[in-house]
Amino acid sequence: MADLLNNGTIYMSPINKFRKIEDNNLRGDNYEGVNEIWNLPSGKFEIPSLNHKGNYISMHLRMSYDNVPGNIYSLYCISSYGFEAPNEFFIDQRVKEFGSHFVFIKDLPEFFKRMKSHLKLLGHKFHDGFVEYYDKNRISGRIKVFQKPYEFEYQKEFRFYVDRDEILPLSFKIGSLTDIAEMFPSEFASELKLTQNKIR
Repeated sequence: MADLLNNGTIYMSPINKFRKIEDNNLRGDNYEGVNEIWNLPSGKFEIPSLNHKGNYISMHLRMSYDNVPGNIYSLYCISSYGFEAPNEFFIDQRVKEFGSHFVFIKDLPEFFKRMKSHLKLLGHKFHDGFVEYYDKNRISGRIKVFQKPYEFEYQKEFRFYVDRDEILPLSFKIGSLTDIAEMFPSEFASELKLTQNKIR
């Protein structure tokens, strides 16, 4: 976090890494990179070689490639997309498990400007936006890189995705963020409150 604040060091992990992490749904997500999910109603199945037929109550299928290229940079984002009103705002206690400190970015438009400028300078094709959360036991169809299972909804994620063929980390510096951000111990996250200025 200090390196991010003082030097603007951006570290983008490959998608494959998140699929392999086992940390009780914190960073690890074995549905990351899944490109299709199908939840099928009850039906019948047959195994011709065994001359066996049977019924199943339901079926959950997911399809993905062995290796998914590209890199992700994730941010917890406080916005009306995740909280409809300031008085509804709260940070889930599980967020503290990400680390001992967090960097609070006060000027997001400027941060996004610097991120996009450097990604373009490096010649990377990228996309950014809010993550949409879905019920993995109900959804059927194609899954996009900006979709995650609903159990991760508490993370209120905004992500940058770099579309490239390599399955390697990507790191670069966008310069000091001390003019637009501050660093705090993680225990202070739950004390963060939002207020709304009255319209005159």
